[in-house]
Amino acid sequence: MPKIIDVPGHGHVEFPDDMSDDQIVAAIKQNTKPQPAAKPFGQQLNDLVSDLPRQVGLTARYGLEGVGDALDFVSSPIRAGLNAVLPNKQRSVADVIAGTPARSAIEGRTGKDLADRLHLPEPASSGERVVGDVTRMLAGAAVPIGVAGRVAQGAGGVTRGVAQQLAANPLQQLASAGAAGAAGGYTRETGGNAGSQLLASLAAGVAAPAAMSGAQRMAATARQMVNRPTLTPAQIDIQISRALGGSGLDLTRIAPDVQASIRNDVAQAMKVSDDLDPDALRRLVDYRLTGLTPTVGKLTRDPATFTQEENLMRVGANSKDKAAQQLGSIKNTNNNRLIDLMNSSGAATPDDAIGGANKIMGALQSRDARAQGIIGRLYDRARDSTGRSASLDPSAFTQRAGDLLHDANVESFLTPDIRNKLNGFASGQVPLTVEIAEQFKTGIGRLQRNSADGNVRHALGLVRQALDETPLVGAQPPGAAGGNQLMGGSQLAGAQSAGLGQEAIDAFNRARRVNRLYMQTVENTPALAAVRDGVEPDKFVQQFIVGNGAKASVAGVDSLYQQIKGNPEAMGAVKGQIARYLKTEALNGARDEVGNFSQSGFNDALSRIGERKLRMFFSPEEVDQLKAIGRVGSYEQVAPAGAFPNRSNTAGAISGILDRIIGSSVLSKIPAGRMLLQEPIENIVIGQKAQNALTVPRALQTGPRAANPLLSPAGQGLMLSPALLMGGQDDKKR
Repeated sequence: MPKIIDVPGHGHVEFPDDMSDDQIVAAIKQNTKPQPAAKPFGQQLNDLVSDLPRQVGLTARYGLEGVGDALDFVSSPIRAGLNAVLPNKQRSVADVIAGTPARSAIEGRTGKDLADRLHLPEPASSGERVVGDVTRMLAGAAVPIGVAGRVAQGAGGVTRGVAQQLAANPLQQLASAGAAGAAGGYTRETGGNAGSQLLASLAAGVAAPAAMSGAQRMAATARQMVNRPTLTPAQIDIQISRALGGSGLDLTRIAPDVQASIRNDVAQAMKVSDDLDPDALRRLVDYRLTGLTPTVGKLTRDPATFTQEENLMRVGANSKDKAAQQLGSIKNTNNNRLIDLMNSSGAATPDDAIGGANKIMGALQSRDARAQGIIGRLYDRARDSTGRSASLDPSAFTQRAGDLLHDANVESFLTPDIRNKLNGFASGQVPLTVEIAEQFKTGIGRLQRNSADGNVRHALGLVRQALDETPLVGAQPPGAAGGNQLMGGSQLAGAQSAGLGQEAIDAFNRARRVNRLYMQTVENTPALAAVRDGVEPDKFVQQFIVGNGAKASVAGVDSLYQQIKGNPEAMGAVKGQIARYLKTEALNGARDEVGNFSQSGFNDALSRIGERKLRMFFSPEEVDQLKAIGRVGSYEQVAPAGAFPNRSNTAGAISGILDRIIGSSVLSKIPAGRMLLQEPIENIVIGQKAQNALTVPRALQTGPRAANPLLSPAGQGLMLSPALLMGGQDDKKR
């Protein structure tokens, strides 16, 4: 059992049971011996001054080692080639006895060798070694930054672009290098092995510039907010109206909460610049109108930004980190939101094509039945009138018909049955009463509708004209009997008969006029005509509403609308079937939970239906939203010209972010290097870049947005000094 002893000043202390009493006493004395008293200030100052040359020498050593490591890193390919052809140095007898391996003909660590030759002091304490790590990393980072800056000034083309990237943000690169050196050195001094040192250095190299960049952005934002005047809501609305001018979008027709969101986005962007990108703002309105989440690349349609966001999304999708996955999650959420919008527009109707058609056809059948009832009652009233047996003048009729046919030179086109009836009226064999005349008119009308010959139709029309102009027997022109003359009995009876006959004629004309108007409506409404003819419901919606054939023309659908606009159920059925058709085309018939919204399918269907049809059954706000769905779908799926996103999701898109930073050769020397180092750092980088892609105010600016937000200081996120790869940090205490 362990031995527990009460040690003054330390309480109960546990000692191993195999320790002797003498060993325990020695251990207690070692840990409880009095500490030396602090030196007076003067002596401390003396020590500081006497140690100053040593510290200067240490600084010189660290600087030489850092610069030397940078130069060695550049020359390492040349050195490796020479070592491959030059003989190795032979080991001495002492080397053989000590087991020292043969040395290369040309070795690295030029800075350390030079410092040793100058007999510069070496670090003796843990603190001095950590300070040395920091200094070497700073010196090693400064060399390539400075060289790249000079190269960028005189080079051109690709070389200049690469040099500019290496020389960009020197303060953040130095901060990354210093933090990496401090973290790695501290880890080494506290017992960490080579892998732990590298892991700590990488983590600090990521965190330091990110924190510095965040602080800089916060400071810049604060300065801008302080220096720029606060805009009033009216000023913001003026800016929005100017940006949306000519786009057809009306901010006042948008829901208040959406308006507030757009105003907030614009206000944030205008804290930096008054120059708004009208195209980006117009796209943002579409996103806010539909409730989808935009990214900078989708709003700006910048080819490079769009490509990088799409590739970043695919890399993040393969990560286990939620922050790195957010672009992919947003893509999925946006797809589901588009489906939900179609459902809320009416596509969620429980009626299939047949069920919806039956509701619409039922409304048309009811409308037709009401019209037929009205017309039937008008004809019944005309037939029941006492004047229907009043006689018309057959001589006047036949004479007028002959004159009209002769003058138009169409006697030969008169059909035989009509010619026979004219002869019958002229000879008196067929009585010409009001009722018979109305029947004769009905027959003429039927023949006109069924004839394809224009001359025949014209001849029949002239006969109908003559019949309409035929006077009743006993009717007199106004004033024919004299102003104050009294009629005889026969004259009075004739006048009364003529009056009753005219009432009957008027009643028949009224019924015929109503029937003619309704038949014109039927002719102009293909859906109504089809219902009267007994059409099947399975193709009704396609043929008469959403199709683009003659039967589903704008005029035909408008006539359908006029017939059912008073029937809420039928109106809702048309709206639901239109939305259902749009959704079916957009999802290619797939179910909601597995459907991928296709902007091409949706927009093609929307174009085939047309805005004028939509506005008959959808409110202006709903039409605006449907059009916005199509536009946002295009922003999401159609790459701008010059963009080349990696659609195949291969590893070549953003292949190995860490490989480009520290090199695959470093990871290969560390056990579980990818799991412990590459994946966590990739997640950090991808997550931060994904967050930058969601910074909407940057997308609305023209001047300040000149830099790609995925490549800007805020988006770089990870900067590591080349010294980390140059052997500038020792793996053991010296």
